[in-house]
Amino acid sequence: MRLLLSFVLALSLPGAFAQAQGVQLVDAYPDKARYAPSDPIKLIVELDGNPKGAERISASIWQLGQAEGQCEPVALRPEAARTQTLTCVLPHEDYQGYLATVRLADAGGRTLGERQTAIDISSDWKRFPRYGYLAHYEASEGTVPPAWIAELNRFHINGLEFYDFQYRHDQPLAGTVKHPAASWKDIAGRKVDGVILRDLIDQAHRYNMMAMAYNASYSAYDDVFTRPKNRLPLKWAIWSTPDGPRTVDTAKSLELHNASGWSTNRLFFMDQNNLGWQQYLFGQMRDLFEVYPFDGWHVDTFGDKGGYAFDDSTVDYISGFRSFIDHASETLHKRIVFNAVGTLGQERIARSAADFVYSELWEDNETFASIILTAEQVHFANPRDGYVIAAYVHKEPEVGPVPTATQFNMPSVLLADAAIFASGAAHIELGDGNRMLSREYFPADTRLSVSPALHEALRHYYDYLTAYENYLRDDVDVEPCGVEVKIHDQTTNPLGVPNAVWTIARRKNNTTVIHLINLLGSNDPHWRDVMMTRPEPPLLQNLQVQISSPEAIKSVGWASPDFDGGQFHSIPFQVHGDGKATWIEFTLPKLHYWDTIFMGSRK
Repeated sequence: MRLLLSFVLALSLPGAFAQAQGVQLVDAYPDKARYAPSDPIKLIVELDGNPKGAERISASIWQLGQAEGQCEPVALRPEAARTQTLTCVLPHEDYQGYLATVRLADAGGRTLGERQTAIDISSDWKRFPRYGYLAHYEASEGTVPPAWIAELNRFHINGLEFYDFQYRHDQPLAGTVKHPAASWKDIAGRKVDGVILRDLIDQAHRYNMMAMAYNASYSAYDDVFTRPKNRLPLKWAIWSTPDGPRTVDTAKSLELHNASGWSTNRLFFMDQNNLGWQQYLFGQMRDLFEVYPFDGWHVDTFGDKGGYAFDDSTVDYISGFRSFIDHASETLHKRIVFNAVGTLGQERIARSAADFVYSELWEDNETFASIILTAEQVHFANPRDGYVIAAYVHKEPEVGPVPTATQFNMPSVLLADAAIFASGAAHIELGDGNRMLSREYFPADTRLSVSPALHEALRHYYDYLTAYENYLRDDVDVEPCGVEVKIHDQTTNPLGVPNAVWTIARRKNNTTVIHLINLLGSNDPHWRDVMMTRPEPPLLQNLQVQISSPEAIKSVGWASPDFDGGQFHSIPFQVHGDGKATWIEFTLPKLHYWDTIFMGSRK
């Protein structure tokens, strides 16, 4: 009896159940957000439980269903550590994405666990940016640099916008280059700890993430024209009318009088195109870079189109975007990302020295269809460089009741990401460890939490964005001719209309890429879900699909971030003609949020 009781008690102790069950595969991910072609590539594998001593971890690397590269397997011993590392060798071709399948097997080869992740081989982040953010820089706000950046690495985030860390817009560095301040208050009166800021930058660099310093291109605090020392000339301001008094009181600004506790009551709008202002601001940014090793400058704007200068001449901010960016790049020798608020000026930015186009979508671009239109505009201007969209899915309503939900609505997030990723862009939404953006003021990211289910789904979506980057946004032809998609018993539409399966046709070399995004179950055409009520789309199975093709098709396959970790699956198909076109017919196993069809043609 005593022996039996001891055995029962042992099973109730922490870890005893895991030991009885053996070892389990918990997670797998690369040790860097991106790699140069010559870099060593390592996959981190997390385990739980206790191996019996005969288990084995292996990994296979894939690119659109073709095996690529190899990883050295690891045999587990009974005392094996909970974290293991696989060393992998991949082709040395630059700008390539791969899907990795990590497998845990027993002595007989039986699979005990499997996990997918992705690998990005890119010598520069600008082709395939996956942008995240940071917005808290003080221990009392829960900032833990190693843990936060490690978490974002699991999503392959390869660049971070350091939002509102600066002392002032017109003086981002607190103190001087020789004597920088240890801490300071940001615009909202929040404390920024210089040690934590530097640690966040260093941690980002550890994972090959770019660290981008946020600051606006044309704003200054309310005392810049009246302070006793280092007063700025009033002629650098702008005004709303071509005539009238040119005074401090009448200068154009963003009023912040209702922002209690903030460091300034207004932000003056400076003449962004004025070379004197540019020289001053670039000098201030240079001082910042002397102290903190940022890789570049994330230049913000407020969506304003300009005004009138001190001499009554017109100041057109948008027409000056490109020259500002090019001048900043030449002067500072740093990377530049520039915010096209409301997509204003994004074509000019696409042709500038900016690493890629970053557009913030507002009221004029709140439909699913508008995502494709804005992305195509950027693609036509510069088809090789990346595109990042800031789209705040759950921005609070300006008037009326505020939703009481405390978590992000998963259907809203996944459908918005599906539309953005399929359009050839990335979505800045993940940051501060495991948080997400719901509105344009990034420090408000504590308003809503990410559920475990959404967290897991987003892991797959970012794996998918990385693994299939060459077919999502690598000089992809956005106007393939002669492609039409039909699904038996389902409404399809290529324009992103609600309550239909949205079909998006693309082409990359000899592959036709068809995205299917499930907008069924809702009559709302908007990706922005203010009231957080978008329903989950229905799960569709065994869909009878017909796709017209002007070319002879030799293979058909499909993949989805919603199933099997994004793995590629071949599909048997038939070909028939109706006298006007050639149709490819096949059965698509499943569609929930987003599937991709890959049709290879004969050369």
